[in-house]
Amino acid sequence: MLRLMVFAVVCLLLIACMPPVSAQQPAANGGVVPSMVKFTGTVTDVNNKPLTGTVEVTVSLYKDSEGGAPLWMETQNVQADKAGHYSVMLGSTSSRGLPADLFISGEARWLAVRAEGQAEQPRTLLLSVPYALKAADAQTLGGLPPSAYMLAAPSNHPGGTAISLSESSAPPPNAAITGTGTANFLPLWDTSSNIVNSVLFQSGTGATTRIGINTTTPTSTLDVKGSATVRGTLALPTTGTATSAAGKNSQPLNLVASSFNSGTGTPSNQSFRLQAEPAGNNTKTSSGTLNLLYASGANALAETGLKFASNGKITFAKGQTFPTVSSVALSAPATDFTVSGSPVTNSGTLGLSWNIAPTNSNTPNAIVKRDSGGNVDVTTINANSSSNLFAVVGVGGVYGSGPIAIEGKSTGDGFGVAGFADADGTGVYGQGRFGLIGDGGGDGVGVQGLGQYGVEGFGNANGTGVYGTGYIGVSGIGTIGMEGVASTGGYGVYARNTGTGDALVAENQTGGYAGYFAGDVFVNGTLSKSGGSFKIDHPLDPANKYLSHSFVESPDMMNIYDGVAVLDANGEAVVPMPDWFGVLNRDFRYQLTCIGGFAPVYVAEEISDSRFKIGGGKPGMKVSWQVTGIRHDAWANAHRIPVEQAKPERERGLYLHPELFGAPAGKSIALARHPEATKHAPETQPQSPLRQTPVPAQR
Repeated sequence: MLRLMVFAVVCLLLIACMPPVSAQQPAANGGVVPSMVKFTGTVTDVNNKPLTGTVEVTVSLYKDSEGGAPLWMETQNVQADKAGHYSVMLGSTSSRGLPADLFISGEARWLAVRAEGQAEQPRTLLLSVPYALKAADAQTLGGLPPSAYMLAAPSNHPGGTAISLSESSAPPPNAAITGTGTANFLPLWDTSSNIVNSVLFQSGTGATTRIGINTTTPTSTLDVKGSATVRGTLALPTTGTATSAAGKNSQPLNLVASSFNSGTGTPSNQSFRLQAEPAGNNTKTSSGTLNLLYASGANALAETGLKFASNGKITFAKGQTFPTVSSVALSAPATDFTVSGSPVTNSGTLGLSWNIAPTNSNTPNAIVKRDSGGNVDVTTINANSSSNLFAVVGVGGVYGSGPIAIEGKSTGDGFGVAGFADADGTGVYGQGRFGLIGDGGGDGVGVQGLGQYGVEGFGNANGTGVYGTGYIGVSGIGTIGMEGVASTGGYGVYARNTGTGDALVAENQTGGYAGYFAGDVFVNGTLSKSGGSFKIDHPLDPANKYLSHSFVESPDMMNIYDGVAVLDANGEAVVPMPDWFGVLNRDFRYQLTCIGGFAPVYVAEEISDSRFKIGGGKPGMKVSWQVTGIRHDAWANAHRIPVEQAKPERERGLYLHPELFGAPAGKSIALARHPEATKHAPETQPQSPLRQTPVPAQR
């Protein structure tokens, strides 16, 4: 009986020491099968556009949803599709996969992804599947493999009777583990069976855990006593995800020095901090800066004012001074001013004395300067150009008053007067009986202005604001090329043609409208067009969309009328038309459609005395009707639009839209009618000597 009890106890011990069936089996190389977690996500740029192709991403696991240092980080290259979607195996960069102790505690884990060159995306809470990694703890007992606790089979029973076990159930022999350790030091296997202390020391647990390398008094989560080498990017990620209310700084880099204060007789720490900070948060130009902070002793760190912008520009701290130069010298011109004390070395005074002080007044031989309003008072400005440029150039425009406010003459192909105005200025402004008069001889331009208002003229009483004669009388280039303002009963802009040309030509070359009318438009004549439509704010999304319908076209001067008639008890209806209907129209056409049912409705009586009759329906039935007529009023009869006609001689072989028929741009009817469109576009456009920016081609 005693032998049977001993045999049962030994069997139970052997079974308890065997690994469970579901436990991970050793890999071929002797290690544990790596533990990995599949994760899918999307990567976008700062404008929320998907990144595609090979993208470097850094995945981090955190204890909390915001703030704190990452518990684990890994950088991989992923393949993102055209929508930015990717899939990655977390832990695949290590032969042992994800560290099992990340999930042993059973606490929440937050995952964050940061694409190279982008901010870290908001953190995602890991759900239950990744926590299955806690099962890896089942592979160890107290951190040691189960084989460390296997018992060798006894050779004899205490009573003298041998108990034999089958070879298949006997555990493999295991060498004895030797060595000693010190509390709180992480162990190190210096041989396959001996344990000694490592240089890693741990104090505290949970949130108070501190790891020290070569120190037993760590003061932070990781305290390294000695040098460190990082063969890769040292990432200091953001402390959180920005919102419209506030941005988030980066994790800081602190540098601390110690200096002895003779006044207090004690040493004190001198703390410096570098950290990235948001700039322009919740704006379309949001960016960041790299800032320097400082604090002495136990004081709180504060901004010094020194920071680097995203484009490399430096903002210095208030009161910043720079080294002084050791020598300064100045040479004086013969007539303007004299210099004393030059050169100055180390220290001294450099004196300057004007012969005639600069002034904005009309003073002979004085160097001209502007007053507080930027004005200069002179008697005459004589400007002559012989190099095909400008006789007079005004960067802020040109303004003058007098019998002849401004007169400019230029030889060759130059400009008599040209004004350039920045921002809301006026290129050329004239006020008088004739505000501006320009006479461009030959192929010249009478008046040309470039600016917010290219040309602006006001004519007093019955005067003319702008008057130009020449191949192109007036040319204005700018945000508003030319503006005409008329008093009551006058004309803002009056265009008249006395030859075979066109009174007014408007051409668009950059994507805008050739003509934009903010108000009613009346055409006292025939309007010809290549196409037409109405365009309104979309009724369902007026702030973001337009709604357009094309015009109804006809080879005749056709009018369309429609409505809905309700049939009487006899299944008939008389439809009245306006009293002028028959006077305006002829050649009527009818269309009838039943609503809500079917009946053989028909036009029982054609239009007579401005009415027609519907018959053949059912009592109470609705009938949708449409009548068309051809205009035959006096104006229409005198100005019938020919459906087909031959092009005039000078337009034959040319096209309204040559590009639609594979013809070159030179085959354009517009260019044939208005050759100045290319004739006045110089190959090398003139430059203002003051602005040094391209001047638009003459129009």
